[in-house]
Amino acid sequence: MVNQQDPRVLRTRQLIRESFRALLRSKGFDSITINDIAQRATINRATFYAHYEDKYALLEEITEQAFREMTPKEVMDAHELTGEICDQLILLTYRYIIDFYQLCRMDSKSMAAIVDDKIKKMLQQTIVSILVKGDTLYRADHDDTELVSAMTGAAIYGAALHWLTVGKMDRTDLLLNIVRPYVMNGLKLYRNQDSNPMSY
Repeated sequence: MVNQQDPRVLRTRQLIRESFRALLRSKGFDSITINDIAQRATINRATFYAHYEDKYALLEEITEQAFREMTPKEVMDAHELTGEICDQLILLTYRYIIDFYQLCRMDSKSMAAIVDDKIKKMLQQTIVSILVKGDTLYRADHDDTELVSAMTGAAIYGAALHWLTVGKMDRTDLLLNIVRPYVMNGLKLYRNQDSNPMSY
């Protein structure tokens, strides 16, 4: 079993991730082989497999790591999903998508599906964390909180991806002005319905 805290292990994993990122910029995901990654990282295939099951596991890890590194401290420490925190989540998601879709060659449907799914899950986890820290309503019903967070994350992700595809990259102010009220009003509606069951 590999000791994940060993400095040599950390260095090798870093080399693997950097090599993979470099290959993503120059080659399509589907055409990248384990040999390609190992050669670029100056390791052998056995060493690669000692750290990662396959290139899909590696992609998931770098997707998650990059998302965490880009997440502002204010979002990580937030105890309430305010309009300001909502704006930061929208911008974080939008900038993250731009990084992946412009810096990497996203010509692989399998890669796009993995990245999309991972970002949505990371968003959901971040939103759950914020909601349960500051509101007894969300702490009381885990299933409802997961669902509300999944819907909120999907709305933010879908809007950010659409904004990129329609080419309005320089108008993040418009993106925020459209998505923020949608998200905040949805959360407000849920809270109001939960506190007044007869409104269903």
